[in-house]
Amino acid sequence: MRKSNLLFFFLLGCIVVACRQEKPSSSQKEEYAPIHISPEGDDPYAAASLAAGPPLLLVLGSTFSVAQGLQPGQGYAALLQEYLPAGGDGLTVLNASVAGETAAGAFERLRYLLAHPLRQVVLELGQADEARRIPPEAFARDVRKLLRSIRTQHPEVPILILSSTPAPAYNEVLSAAAAETDGVVLSSLLLETGAPIRSGDAALHRRLAEGLLPLVRKD
Repeated sequence: MRKSNLLFFFLLGCIVVACRQEKPSSSQKEEYAPIHISPEGDDPYAAASLAAGPPLLLVLGSTFSVAQGLQPGQGYAALLQEYLPAGGDGLTVLNASVAGETAAGAFERLRYLLAHPLRQVVLELGQADEARRIPPEAFARDVRKLLRSIRTQHPEVPILILSSTPAPAYNEVLSAAAAETDGVVLSSLLLETGAPIRSGDAALHRRLAEGLLPLVRKD
């Protein structure tokens, strides 16, 4: 019986030591933390590599612009790329949208996106902020920050705002922001049908891409 007890305590001690060895230290946790690739202004090599790329049409929006629920290639951003002429000085569509992202969230990622050689910007705004019940006053502040940042780094780039909500309070914000910023146009293409704006509506994406094409080819 005594031998059995000794063996039990010996095995228990081995288990405790093994657990302590396997427990990661705080430094180990930091070592394996996810790496977020986001070129900073202090890195001239990263900025130069982006600036040397093709001219881009930046699409920055929320769930609708992500085309959540559709097959790849069915969203309006992908369709625009398909419709635009390839090669030469043609535009490459960069869809940097994130599902459920508000105007404030888009602004947080804007610094990296503005390092690209932008030719035109499409902002799909309103739906996510309304869904998250962001007060119109806060929405107005975030939209103005977005537009001001784009205009500061790219003074001549045309900006097209797509309103993705029929709510008057949010549309008034977008209308005022567009009116007070040079080179900004507010489009109601998404609202013209009067139907609910659903990310998985392939027909709506196709109509939107067809409606946007003349606007992004003006230059």
